Amino acid sequence: MPKPRRSRVEITADVLAVLEKGCTNPTRLAAEANLAYDRLAKLLEALKSRGLVELSPGEVCISRRGLEFLAEYRRWRSFLESFGL
Repeated sequence: MPKPRRSRVEITADVLAVLEKGCTNPTRLAAEANLAYDRLAKLLEALKSRGLVELSPGEVCISRRGLEFLAEYRRWRSFLESFGL
């Protein structure tokens, strides 16, 4: 049985979880987040516009707001799992 597709929120959380370990270059981030590079590039622009990541030439870092988002996402996932959802 194939693994279900990730939602946009799950993909965002996966990207931020990789960045939580430290800043990295986009190519490595795409590989670690299991995401095609072209999709990652579009997502990073959206995350930057929302203040969740900081982009500099050749490097991507998570912002304070990104860390807050990730913490809330994990709390939300834990809440849902407590109900078996």
